Amino acid sequence: MASHHPTYRRVTGLLRLNGRSAVLETVEGDLIFLVSEDDLAPFRDQQVVAEGQMAGPDRLMLTWIAQATV
Repeated sequence: MASHHPTYRRVTGLLRLNGRSAVLETVEGDLIFLVSEDDLAPFRDQQVVAEGQMAGPDRLMLTWIAQATV
């Protein structure tokens, strides 16, 4: 039986806020829901880099976020 280890990932994309949900849209068109207790409003509608543990196929438990450099 294989053990499940959470995957740590770094993703880049456009951060959208929809009510209480923060969604990162990658350039590949994937949608990743960011889970965080931090206020992500300063990053709204900006290209960001986010890191954290994947908690399912589309949910990232956010550890770190910053504005992406061009």
